[in-house]
Amino acid sequence: MKRDEKAKIAVCFVVAVTLIAGFWLALEQIEAHLGVGTVKAENAQLSWEEESGQAQGTLKLAGDKYDYKHEFETYLIMGTDASGNEKTEDKGYQGDMADFLLLAVFDRTDDTYGFIQLDRDTMTEVTLLLEDNTGMATADLQLCTAHWYGGDEAAGCENTVQAVKKMLGGLPIDGYCSIDMEDIPTLNHLVGGVEVTLEDDFTQSDKEMVKGATLTLTDEQAYLYIRGRYGVGDETNASRMKRQKQYMHAFFEKVKMRMQEDRSFINDAYKQMEDVAVTDISGKQVSRLTKLIMEGESKGIREFEGTYKLGQALGDGLDHNEFYIDKESKIQVMTEMYGLEKREPKKSK
Repeated sequence: MKRDEKAKIAVCFVVAVTLIAGFWLALEQIEAHLGVGTVKAENAQLSWEEESGQAQGTLKLAGDKYDYKHEFETYLIMGTDASGNEKTEDKGYQGDMADFLLLAVFDRTDDTYGFIQLDRDTMTEVTLLLEDNTGMATADLQLCTAHWYGGDEAAGCENTVQAVKKMLGGLPIDGYCSIDMEDIPTLNHLVGGVEVTLEDDFTQSDKEMVKGATLTLTDEQAYLYIRGRYGVGDETNASRMKRQKQYMHAFFEKVKMRMQEDRSFINDAYKQMEDVAVTDISGKQVSRLTKLIMEGESKGIREFEGTYKLGQALGDGLDHNEFYIDKESKIQVMTEMYGLEKREPKKSK
């Protein structure tokens, strides 16, 4: 592997661990609001509204323009999952779905940070890239499908970034990091298993995984717990997102413990993870993120409220979950995270 490729993979691993750390810190500040929907943090209102500085950027949401005046860095973190498509020497890259989607938002003006977890079933405009990474056609599909298109994993990541940017009114996204959900067992193994109290019942796959039981998840159980949806609980992605948050909280507790016990833990972990990540985030960016998370203040975790329904947008003749973001929720969450200020239309003379 080339030196610059190994450096980027190392960066992605550091970002992943850093963002898990950020999740843990954010969860510590949220008292009892971890249900589906928007989570409000104490510091949701930003002080920039009292300032008179120039806008750093503009978003268009629900037909209106909103300015933000702070300097932000935003990164998209993805957990991808094969959907009946295998990467083989004969076929090459066939496309994975992005099952886990997280926006990490860093306010460099205020030294604060926060997260927006995106539902993979969110209906939005997706570009239908061809295998040569070209194409202009679009369709309204689940957000997770954007990663399926393109001729390689990097193209899938970039296509997903573009879909999220469009969905959120032209939001600038500074980089991405993607890890395959198939590598959850590897992550779980790195820390010797993660203890959780099961939110749902998985006994149809593993007799030990009874709802309400407290288990230190084996590598296979961790994969089931984070990835499983069909035949589990209410089968919604919202329930799976809740389990993902729970797992990451417990995972970082183990990361902290391992780092205290063994200073070489991160280096050893990198060696095991060096071949599984795709990212375009630079070392300089990681340095800023790490410093801000360690010294800054968390604004917590947000989710967009909305409605689910069954639909056949994928065109395969089967019913699939579709999530439609509530417009007011989108504006509220984006305002809390980015300090948006609605631009009033100019009055005609």
